[in-house]
Amino acid sequence: MSLFQDGSIEVHHFPTLPAFLCRVEIRETEQYGQGHKGVFALEPIPSGTKFWVWTQRVLKIHHEELENYIETHIGNAHDNIEAIRLFLRQGFVLPPSKNGTGEEDHYFYSNPNDAGRFMNHSNSPNCGPDGALRDIQPGEEMTMDYSFHGDPQWYQDICAKYGVLTEAQVAREACGE
Repeated sequence: MSLFQDGSIEVHHFPTLPAFLCRVEIRETEQYGQGHKGVFALEPIPSGTKFWVWTQRVLKIHHEELENYIETHIGNAHDNIEAIRLFLRQGFVLPPSKNGTGEEDHYFYSNPNDAGRFMNHSNSPNCGPDGALRDIQPGEEMTMDYSFHGDPQWYQDICAKYGVLTEAQVAREACGE
């Protein structure tokens, strides 16, 4: 179910995992490091298919409130550094507005209960923000190019504080930059 600004509700059926409109599963992806996971197709997904939908499960946190949110919901860095890193790695910033001064440029998005948090980066992705970029076969990992995410200074600063790369930094590192 998605709630829109006008108060209307869109109901969705998630065949396997929340926010995914096609059948997927979460599996270990050791090529990214111990404990890392990825999203894998359980059925053929044709090019152009919308595979994920934004739901109320995605939390919107203003950057000025992010440190307080972390401390209140996760705890202090001394005792909970790995949980904080995981929270930041599984969140994202939307692409910047055209002039970089839009309201959305100031928010961090976290999807702690949405399987979308397990989508990994690829330099040759099969998924984009609007759907499958090509046909995806059963058993194939579904990946995105993280370079489209926003990378404002406030996000770089908080990620650096906790030793986490932003999505844009992950994409640049994967390209050898």
